[in-house]
Amino acid sequence: MSAMASKLPYTGEPTPSNGIDFRAGIRLLARLARVAEQTCQQTGISLPQYRLLVSAAEGPQRASELASAVGVSRPTLTSLVDGLEHSGMVKRVPVPTDRRGIQLELTDAGREATVRAENALGARLMELINGEAHSVIPQVHGVVTDIGAALDRETRS
Repeated sequence: MSAMASKLPYTGEPTPSNGIDFRAGIRLLARLARVAEQTCQQTGISLPQYRLLVSAAEGPQRASELASAVGVSRPTLTSLVDGLEHSGMVKRVPVPTDRRGIQLELTDAGREATVRAENALGARLMELINGEAHSVIPQVHGVVTDIGAALDRETRS
C-alpha cells in the first residue's frame, strides 16, 4: 500500500485500484488467516507465535522491530516471548554491546516447532487446492513473491 493510500479516510465504500476490486482477495486472505491459525494451533503454537519464531530466526532484532514484524504491540510481544520461553522454544540472550539489550534465540524446540508448523501449513494448503497444484502453484508463487518483495521494500523504508 502506498503512503498516500494508507492515509485515505475509510468511507465504507470499496476502493478499487485501476478499476480492480480487491474485496474478494481481501476476504480470501482473512479466511486463509483463520485456516493458518487453526493449523498452527494443531501443531501446538499460535499463528502469532509462529510469526515470532520465524522473525526471531532471521537474526537479532530490537523488541520494537520484532513487534512490528509479528504485528503485535510491545506488551503482547512480551507475553508471546514469555510463553515461548516457558515452553522452551526461545531463550533471552544478553546483547554484548548493550547492557540492557536482550536478543531472542531459538532453541532446538523452537526450530522444530517452526518446521512442524510450516509442514502442517504446507499440507493444509495442498489439501485446499485439491490436486490442482500444477496449475495453481506457479500463479500463487508469483503473487506471493511479488507481495513479499513489496512488503520487504515497505519495511526497509
